[in-house]
Order: sequence, then structure tokens, then C-alpha cells
Amino acid sequence: ARREMDSDDEQRGPVDVTFRDLTPENEPELRRLNSVVFPIRYSDKFYQECAAAGRVTQLAYIGDELVGAIACRLELTPLKSGARLYLMTVGVYAPHRNGAIGTRLLRHALNEGSADTFIEDAYLHVHTPNTEAIAFYKRFGFVEDGVVQNYYKRLDPPDAAVLKLNLREWKREPLEKVRYERVAGGRGANGSEPGE
Repeated sequence: ARREMDSDDEQRGPVDVTFRDLTPENEPELRRLNSVVFPIRYSDKFYQECAAAGRVTQLAYIGDELVGAIACRLELTPLKSGARLYLMTVGVYAPHRNGAIGTRLLRHALNEGSADTFIEDAYLHVHTPNTEAIAFYKRFGFVEDGVVQNYYKRLDPPDAAVLKLNLREWKREPLEKVRYERVAGGRGANGSEPGE
């Protein structure tokens, strides 16, 4: 996953945010965030996979302003005996970094994923020179699981570190200063409301 957040995500302390599910109405806002924060243009398929992943994908707002998002997809394991949570992007607009928004987005996705017993682990790719992002994910218990050579087409070096986390060992943590606005009838990755 690409990560554009902050050097010390909790430096200022958590700011009040509202998390919303990805919907057709707010998808343009996520597209805009990704175009500003990441050096990659994501395809329509990317956004379809984010929506299909359910509540692990979240958009963070302060008032009515989108300030950050986590975009995920679910993949079957090779033996189709379970699923994996792939963290595609975690991004926060620069003026809103250092408010623990990225930390809470990630924690939310891991909480949601771990609540679904079919989902075994979470994983992501990080550009190898991005040691700050690698350290951020390690704070959550992610471990390095190899390097994919030539993963990125437009970055130099083009290599990505693979980080993974066993979700069956994840300890769910409550999120401070987060309010959820849910679309009627929407369900989580495991079919439950947050906190169930």
C-alpha cells in the first residue's frame, strides 16, 4: 500500500473525525484524494474493489471535508480456504497530518478485518526506500515478508517491501474521537456493525 501520512501520526493528538463508508456519492472525493496524495492514477477496477470490500474501506471527514481514507480489497487465499485483507492505500491530506487520522483508519480496517473469521491476514506493499512507512506499519505488528522486485512501474527504485499481519492475533482496539456515519443497510466485512 502506498502511504502518505505523517512522520509522527499522533504528534498533535487525535482530532475528531467522522468515518463514512465508500459510496457512489463520495467516490469522486476518494479519487481526488488519491490523485493529490499518490503519484499513481488508479483504475476504475481499484474503486470497484474498494467498494466490494465493505466497511474495511473508510473515508475520514472533519465536518464535510474529506481529510483521509483507507482503501482495501479482499482476496481469496491460494487454497480458497480463507481471505486476505489487502491494504491498497492509506492517505491523509498534508494539512491534516499529525492528527492520528491515518492511525485510526488503519486500526479501523484491522479491527473490521479481524472480526471476520474468514479473513486470515492483512498485507500491503511499501516502496522500499520509504522507511518511515515501514516503521509505521511495524508499530501495528506488521512484519516484513520479502521484497517484490520491479513492483512499481514509475518509481525508482521499483521494488516493494511486502508487510503482513496475522489478523487472527490482532487485538481489537477502540478508536478515540471517531464517529461513524453509516449508509442504511450497509454491513461490515463480517456482516456486523462496528463494535459488535
